[in-house]
Amino acid sequence: MIVPFLQIQPVPIRFLLYTEWIMLGSCATLAVIETLQQGHFPIQHILILGTLGLMGLVVPSGKPWQKVLYTVLEMGLVFYGTLLGYLHILPTLYLIVLIRSCFIFNVTGRWAIAGLSLLFFVVHQIKYIASLLPLLDAEVEHQFWMHQSSEILMFAVGLFFVLQFVNTWLSECRTREQLGFAHEQLRQYSLQVEDLAAVQERNRIARDIHDSLGHALTALNVQLQTAVKLWEVNPMEAKTFLTQARRLGDVAIQEVRQSVHALRVDTRAREPLETAIATLAKDFHQSTGIPVTTDLQIDGIVPAPVHTTLYRLVQEALTNICKHAHATAVQVQVQTHPDRIGLTVVDDGRGFQPSASLLGFGLQGMQERVEALKGTFHITSTPGAGCRVTVELPLMPTTSIETHHKSVPLDSVG
Repeated sequence: MIVPFLQIQPVPIRFLLYTEWIMLGSCATLAVIETLQQGHFPIQHILILGTLGLMGLVVPSGKPWQKVLYTVLEMGLVFYGTLLGYLHILPTLYLIVLIRSCFIFNVTGRWAIAGLSLLFFVVHQIKYIASLLPLLDAEVEHQFWMHQSSEILMFAVGLFFVLQFVNTWLSECRTREQLGFAHEQLRQYSLQVEDLAAVQERNRIARDIHDSLGHALTALNVQLQTAVKLWEVNPMEAKTFLTQARRLGDVAIQEVRQSVHALRVDTRAREPLETAIATLAKDFHQSTGIPVTTDLQIDGIVPAPVHTTLYRLVQEALTNICKHAHATAVQVQVQTHPDRIGLTVVDDGRGFQPSASLLGFGLQGMQERVEALKGTFHITSTPGAGCRVTVELPLMPTTSIETHHKSVPLDSVG
């Protein structure tokens, strides 16, 4: 790999480059005026101004010695132009050197350049004063000294304010760039998490289809094969196997419907919460025959993370009831409060004995979703007395995008 002798980069902030050109243009205008007055064209000053203008198009970004060489060359041009005896405004071009140093050096280096610029300006002023003192009357000498002192003071103040202004501007630009980078990273992470959540959801559905639908179809095939073999020998016994095969077919259809409903979760999640939950209840009733009573008292706007989480909680609760509860009725209640929203899902199924070590992936997934939003999750159940799931979520978003999009398998007992 070939490394260039001088590594350079364009000036990051164009406004400062334009400001430099305005200052250089002012000096060039004075040079033209001087030409008209004295009849002498200051070719050296024009070359110096042109060189400084071209150097402003790029700044070194390589090794420290390259940056120092660049700055020394700039200051040398300004110093030499002033020693030629033309354009008393030329020392103010040290402000340009200072501005460019802010793109090259750290804070310590910038203050060093500011100090050198002030020192060189004072040297120029001493030379200028020495050339004019013999020509001044004693009456105006005091005023002259006051004027020169104030000029040096104003130049020092100008250096300070220029340095602070450029430092602040660069810091703001750097912060804005970092925020933009962080925003882009967050967007990329969000897309990655969404993709991961989609993959996890597909894997969950694939496991459901393999474990439940695959099992039902395999058993159905066995029942049909047995019925075919017994049909000629014992039709009554073959009829028993056909009846069992029909029941297994109904189970398979029910599992297919559940999987299809799960695949439609993203579309439903974008609907109003009342509509999404009501549709879940209707689909559940159609696929299982179990009636679902809903009491949805939702006021105001529900934040998107809470909306999605509630929808998934209801879906997972109904899925567990369908698979394990053997219930005959289900109640779903959602009620909003000023600072929180509550969800209650009750069934009259066979129930179970709640235990953290015995909870299946379904209920564990529900609990993890609630904890991700800093909510509360409670299960009340006893064998033979059904189950009650109670959830409360804060309406203020308190979770990160990663926890919000986390997907948990629902393929185990709840």
